[in-house]
Amino acid sequence: MNANPALLSSPHSDVLSPAALSSSSSSPEEATRRLLDEIKRRAKACVMTKDWYWADKLYARGIELLEGLDDDDGGGSGDDSNKKEELAILHSNRSLTLFHLTQLSQSQIEAQTAIDLNPDYVKAYWRLGQCSAALGDWDGALGAYEKAVEIDSRDDGEGGGKMVKALQKEVEKCKVKVEQERLLIMEGKFDDEAAAIGSASDGAGGGTNNRKKSVSTTTAAVAPAAATTKPTATSKPSVATGTTENATIVKGGGDDDEFTQSDHVRGYKIVNGKKTSFFHHEMTEEEKKLIGDIAPKKLNPNDSSGAAGTATGTGDATAAGAAAPAPTEGASAWNKAGTWEERDITAWASDTLTSTLLGCSYSVPDSDVTIKVVKANKMSELHDGGHASVAAVRGKKRYIYEFGYSLEWEMTGGNDEDDEDINGTLVLPDIDGTVASGEWHDVSDFTVVGGIKNSKRTFLMKYVRDGGLRQVIEDRIDDWVALLKATY
Repeated sequence: MNANPALLSSPHSDVLSPAALSSSSSSPEEATRRLLDEIKRRAKACVMTKDWYWADKLYARGIELLEGLDDDDGGGSGDDSNKKEELAILHSNRSLTLFHLTQLSQSQIEAQTAIDLNPDYVKAYWRLGQCSAALGDWDGALGAYEKAVEIDSRDDGEGGGKMVKALQKEVEKCKVKVEQERLLIMEGKFDDEAAAIGSASDGAGGGTNNRKKSVSTTTAAVAPAAATTKPTATSKPSVATGTTENATIVKGGGDDDEFTQSDHVRGYKIVNGKKTSFFHHEMTEEEKKLIGDIAPKKLNPNDSSGAAGTATGTGDATAAGAAAPAPTEGASAWNKAGTWEERDITAWASDTLTSTLLGCSYSVPDSDVTIKVVKANKMSELHDGGHASVAAVRGKKRYIYEFGYSLEWEMTGGNDEDDEDINGTLVLPDIDGTVASGEWHDVSDFTVVGGIKNSKRTFLMKYVRDGGLRQVIEDRIDDWVALLKATY
């Protein structure tokens, strides 16, 4: 085996390199057998991890080593059949690796080689069936799977019959594919291919393509008669008076282009000079008056532009508006069924919530220390910048909102020098409707700018993050939610 730089740099270079055998101090036969066992172990590990490339290289090297052994060293028993069975397994395994590397033709060759070495090896027929099916040779795949079923069914030894169910599934699948191909040929879908093969067979004296020629002849014999020509774009169908109001049924056409008597059943009719579906319906003026104006109205029924009184379309806006039932509160004037309807209030919610948070301030008891929010930054990277809406459905309102804020706080007052200019941030990432009134929102980050003493840190945790200012913020958010519901 010639040295290959790619192989020598691989994680398996110690067994793939030609020097793997020359470095052994034991006899050539023993060294080869030990190397072969190591190669098979590594190849199996590569298959388990789906490392198909190196599995293929290892199995190819194993085949090369095993073929180089004398017959009396193949299995250690002096029987040539043992060596053939072992070679069949290696070729079958290599067929699997090539199949996953999409080298289907070579995979098919390896599977067939395994069958030639051991005609009773079920997995070799399985591999051959897989490759044949992937190549579109459904007849070949069916034959391979059926042979595998036959062998596995009669094998009463260890592991015998365990693959029968899986193999039978593949047999049924192949039978369906073979039948589909046969029907396509009978329907003339392969006419061009069959005709070309038939012509080549005639020119060469025939003999090898008789099956394809017979298929072509059979196709011609069973081809259905030409269907009646449909109306062309230039021929205008004659129209007979129909029984449907504002519609007629197509009954005839130009030369040899007539519609049949069953066209009205198929769904053809003429409406206003245009052919359309038989189930198309043009509303009469009476029907239009009954349905009325169905154009969407403003969400607020009190909006003058909503024109709720014109819902009937009769022109008497006052009378119609008085007679119409009251819509669901918060829904459009036309939405009397109370189905889902949503109104975007993001701008109002964002402005009012920001101003609410900016007004948060807390005075520490028994001191002149004040802690307040000096800046409320809405976090654009969370919840798409935040949103809020109110929905009306089945007579009930749903309030939907979701915001994230980073609050900058500042502490002023106090007698210690450490109390001056202490500030930091408090992040509330999820101000939304999942938090009930009285519950606290999660804090994802709390920071203090600059270095402070541990005693002061405890003070800030108590009066900023875990209470004091935090309590004021939570109460103000609850007040804002109440304002939202009262406003909308």
